[in-house]
Amino acid sequence: RCERGSGNNGSNSNLPNMYSWKYDRLFDYVPLDEDKAFRGVVGIPRVLNMYENYPLWFTILTKLGFRVILSDHSNRMIYEKGIESMPSESVCYPAKLVHGHIINLIEKGVKTIFYPCIMYEHKEFKSSDNSYNCPIVQSYSEAIKLNVEDLEEKDIKLINPFLPMNVDAMVKRIMELDCFQEYNFSKSELKKAIVLGFLEEEKFKQEVRDKGEEFIKYLDEHDEKAIVLAGRPYHLDKEVNHGIDTMINSLGLAVLSEDSICHLSKMETRLRIVNQWEYHARVFHAADVVSQYDNLELVNLNSFGCGLDAIVTDQAEEILRYL
Repeated sequence: RCERGSGNNGSNSNLPNMYSWKYDRLFDYVPLDEDKAFRGVVGIPRVLNMYENYPLWFTILTKLGFRVILSDHSNRMIYEKGIESMPSESVCYPAKLVHGHIINLIEKGVKTIFYPCIMYEHKEFKSSDNSYNCPIVQSYSEAIKLNVEDLEEKDIKLINPFLPMNVDAMVKRIMELDCFQEYNFSKSELKKAIVLGFLEEEKFKQEVRDKGEEFIKYLDEHDEKAIVLAGRPYHLDKEVNHGIDTMINSLGLAVLSEDSICHLSKMETRLRIVNQWEYHARVFHAADVVSQYDNLELVNLNSFGCGLDAIVTDQAEEILRYL
């Protein structure tokens, strides 16, 4: 489709775009210089829940003396690099991209890759029944370990333990695991690094919330409207969202994300579903906020035909209509 032919010359591209701002902020960390990285180099794939937890892992690893290397931005070429090792055609596209990002890190010369399994996120809402990650996000590095042959053939160490999102529990778990023994972490340095990691993650999330409030204020002052693109953290990935945020901007609408406004919700009504998935809980609370503003609308992003997503979409629609 020719946007120029439709009269759209991109004049609205300066409208607030939380997706663009958040992506740049999320990966705006500078790795240690090689001469200061006394524990070596570790790679992190730019995939799935790294769009949620990267500030945490980058800070922990950097404080422990590692130079952290990210895989490149997602694109079709990276996807194609991993096609041969994909065990299932039915898994979501964001998960399929993981294979290519692992290959990308190996091609960069990285010999150690850190990609932990995270079952629970932090519980952000008291009304939530739980704070699970989806099964794919929880454990996809296990699929990587079993299917990417280059890991064994090129002697790449994949560190992918199941880790709890709690300081003391994480310290205890890491001290016990064989995959960390060669680094000889002391308990005190490990705890200090993890505490700083959680502080940095919370700082990042607070900046997102502050920017969301700033954008809402801008909308009110300039009589503008916005679309809240509600989805999962990895929908920031331009290869996954297909540039929908910039397309919305080009139509004269600002773009917000669900996690930039969900903290403004005062929803107390018990939902009709079991609310136990942390990312989905944000969608519900963001929908509640949207229902309170005449200049906000909600678009719910999905990357696959999961049955659970149908329930989430129905519940979000009910909130928008009736609560």
